[in-house]
Amino acid sequence: MKSKTKGIIAGVAGIALLTGGSTFALWSAQDSIAGGTIVNGDLNVVADAALSWTDASAPRGDAGHTIDLATWRMVPGDVAKGTQTVDVTLVGDNLAARLDLASVAPSALNGLVLGYEVFAEGDTTTPVASGAYGAPATLRFAANATSQEASAPSTIVVGADGTTTLTVVVTATFTDTGAGQARNNVTASTALGNVGVSLTQVRTGAGFSS
Repeated sequence: MKSKTKGIIAGVAGIALLTGGSTFALWSAQDSIAGGTIVNGDLNVVADAALSWTDASAPRGDAGHTIDLATWRMVPGDVAKGTQTVDVTLVGDNLAARLDLASVAPSALNGLVLGYEVFAEGDTTTPVASGAYGAPATLRFAANATSQEASAPSTIVVGADGTTTLTVVVTATFTDTGAGQARNNVTASTALGNVGVSLTQVRTGAGFSS
């Protein structure tokens, strides 16, 4: 009996070794889920380095010709216009932004009246902003996407390529009425400060939809 029992125990131990110590195996399988690629949008603003000036004085037949401020001399009744383009880029499905124009009026105008107008791309007749030089301007933009509120009247929606171009026109009019020996503001110089342009993302208000 003892010998028989030892044989049974030895047989069970052998089976255990063959089965890895278990009487059955669990199935398993593997696969993977593609992570995908997340692409960020873009927000940028680029302005030309300097204003391009023209002589808009009347009644000159060639009004609008290009001038060089280094050599051009202004007299009462003259009008000069400086033009600069500003390129705005907005790419994003939930992207709206505020663009701010900031300038500082000269401490002494020397007989000049200074103003500015901002025109949207494709429209040179109706400004989207205007004011006296030194007064700030704020415009709202939205990316070209189905989630944007394109119908918001105060919002400029960029083109399908994600960009749009603004045109900033600065007008200087010499209104000095000095005559004879008074000769107000003769040989005076008026230096215009830079026009700062900044673009800031916003998450609320016109042109943004959650």
